[in-house]
Amino acid sequence: MKIRNLLGALHSDLSLDSAEEIKANIELIDRVQHMTGGEIDTIYAAFKHGPLFDGDVPSKSSRDTLLSEGFIAKVVVKGEDGYNACTHKGAWAYRILITQCNPAA
Repeated sequence: MKIRNLLGALHSDLSLDSAEEIKANIELIDRVQHMTGGEIDTIYAAFKHGPLFDGDVPSKSSRDTLLSEGFIAKVVVKGEDGYNACTHKGAWAYRILITQCNPAA
């Protein structure tokens, strides 16, 4: 997978972004490429089906890791605690994962 394609999934442009933005995006890509299966399943579920109740996340330990790293956030839904939703960072991770699986996407 070309880095240009992965940066494109983040709407990043090597000719327009600052060095700091490019570095941050590459670090995000690297982290996503090293996600465990449980983390990937949890990102997919939160992005496509969230917010998810605590009992509905594919992996609680992966959810906790993603929560601590800012990919997932705890949210209140219709006055009820205990839900998990994708953050913007989680949505970027989802887009990277999809691009890796389907470079034409």
